[in-house]
Amino acid sequence: MPPSKLSWLVSSLSILPQNWTVVASASLFGLLVAMNLLGKVIRNTLLVPKLTLMEDLKGVGQKRTDGRIQGRAVVCGGSIAGLLAAAVCSDHFESVLIIESEGSPAELGMDKPKPMEFRTMVDGPNALPTAIPLRKRLIQYLALHAKDPRTPLGLGISRQAFETLLRRLVVKSRPNVSFMTGTINGFKCQTRGDRYLSGVTVKDQDDELATFIVDATGPTQSSYHRWLENSGFGPLPPSLQDEYDPCLSYAQSVYTLPDKLIPEVEKLLPDGLKSGFWSNLPEPSTGETRLIYMYWAEDSHWLMIASGGWGVTKEQRPHRIDELREYTKSLHNAEATPQWIFKLYDLLEEHGDECSPWFADYHPGKMSFIKYHEAQKGTLPSNWVTVGDATIKLNPIYGQGCTKAMIDAVTLDSLLRLVSAQQDLPLDFSDKFFRKVVPRTRGMWDGNKANDYGFSTTQPAKGETLDENAFMRAFSRNFIYAGLKSHKVQTAFMYAATGLTPRTDVFAPSILSRIAWQWLKELTNQRRS
Repeated sequence: MPPSKLSWLVSSLSILPQNWTVVASASLFGLLVAMNLLGKVIRNTLLVPKLTLMEDLKGVGQKRTDGRIQGRAVVCGGSIAGLLAAAVCSDHFESVLIIESEGSPAELGMDKPKPMEFRTMVDGPNALPTAIPLRKRLIQYLALHAKDPRTPLGLGISRQAFETLLRRLVVKSRPNVSFMTGTINGFKCQTRGDRYLSGVTVKDQDDELATFIVDATGPTQSSYHRWLENSGFGPLPPSLQDEYDPCLSYAQSVYTLPDKLIPEVEKLLPDGLKSGFWSNLPEPSTGETRLIYMYWAEDSHWLMIASGGWGVTKEQRPHRIDELREYTKSLHNAEATPQWIFKLYDLLEEHGDECSPWFADYHPGKMSFIKYHEAQKGTLPSNWVTVGDATIKLNPIYGQGCTKAMIDAVTLDSLLRLVSAQQDLPLDFSDKFFRKVVPRTRGMWDGNKANDYGFSTTQPAKGETLDENAFMRAFSRNFIYAGLKSHKVQTAFMYAATGLTPRTDVFAPSILSRIAWQWLKELTNQRRS
């Protein structure tokens, strides 16, 4: 081989590794960019519409182009879920009737609450940051919307006051909605086997005809246990109900603060917050089962303190301020409790009689999920759905009930917009509703259940053990701990927990890496100990 060609070959070989390095690096970079773009396409076109309500939210409140559907919608129950469903139905049906067994909370004489600052206090690694702030878009349409726990826009009001506000807004802005008091006994079906319900039967009153029926009766889950079977739809198989008992109980103390105490209380609250809450929720791996939760609302000078937990007996629950003080000091990670909490106890103890305190013990009972989406096709009424606790009863400690009701309402709105005003509801309407809403709310049930199973006193669902969902429990624990150190992780937690973003967003590299690092530190500490 001539020297010139040999030198050319040697020169080419010496350059080759460098070229391959460049090519490999460029290829890897291109692959990562392509995967990122593909992930965004899948997220925005598949996951966002399926797992969140953000796409459906665009149509909420928009006027129908073909007029309202002929007939009347009957909503069984006037709680928050029922009121939101009624607001939606009023946009689609000629009239809406809400039938409730108790008098309206508006009769209690509560003043209309006003929007105010609402922020979450996060103190210590056991404090779970949660909030239910609202955007203007949803305030206008009576729907809850969780965005960011540090946003200043929100309603710092009690649940009772919020329900009253919703009721008054429905009454004033929905002239085609009416209310009546009565006890519903069941559904009416013109022909046995017909998939259309014709109305509801009311105790000691005339039957009420309906084009569409919404069951918002809450944790009684009356459709599943009685009404459907009695009207010819059933019996529904027991396998449709997923039920477990967290054996949760807590004492609730409520104080109404007199005007003269408000300035003193505001001095104690951090950053001048006039509404908000502080909590210390137990983490199952610590062995602690007790909790404390404090909420204060400016709308009624109202302060509520809940204390109890999983498997906590009545004797273990505090019912006086002195007991509450010692209870708080005895909790796991009590050293993270801010000092203003104890100063507030001192103030309440000093002016106890002036605050008209009252105490009550609560036992939420069993949690239940009726899996209508798994019912055999064609076995459910087509002009009927369930919303709120009538479908999924969640552990109230986690505070997701209003969010769930909002998701149900927005999902219902999206499907009613597909129904022509000149047509009957399609035979598969209820099937479509449950198949669409469950992927959006199922994560709340699974998350609640996974955490509750971490406490040894919980009675698991039939055929399950408390070892179920151990990985999810550990992942969630480190997710929360990582969120206490990273606002980005905390925001991702809030968005995913409230259905604003797909739950898959928590697996984004920037989020997952922080969770993995926190998990690695936990495992390292466990080995050292």
